[in-house]
Amino acid sequence: MRVVFDDRAGPAIVARFAALAEKGLSVTVCPPDDPDGKQAALAAAEALWHVLTPVTAAAIAAAPQLRLIQKIGSGVNTIDVAAAAAHGIAVCNLPGSNARAVAEHALLLMLATLRRLPKLDAALR
Repeated sequence: MRVVFDDRAGPAIVARFAALAEKGLSVTVCPPDDPDGKQAALAAAEALWHVLTPVTAAAIAAAPQLRLIQKIGSGVNTIDVAAAAAHGIAVCNLPGSNARAVAEHALLLMLATLRRLPKLDAALR
């Protein structure tokens, strides 16, 4: 199966994607600043692993073999769900998949505020 990962990927993720090739998944990484590369990869893709860049009706129409748009995160507000449905493409998401990271970030912001980190950072700079 040909998959497009619609975001940047560091070396660790690229290595994990390469390991998936043994299981029949060919993952192409398409960073947001390469719309032409993404368009070319979507032309042959069967699945799109979507992160943040909006999935428009035009992008969906340009992907004739696409069968799945998998949102890596919660919500599908950045996907033209009606266009996907019109083309018979399933749309899925991963609700709660980033709940731990969101909670950690909230705690970190509270600690930064409590310790006056923004003010001290500005004074140091």
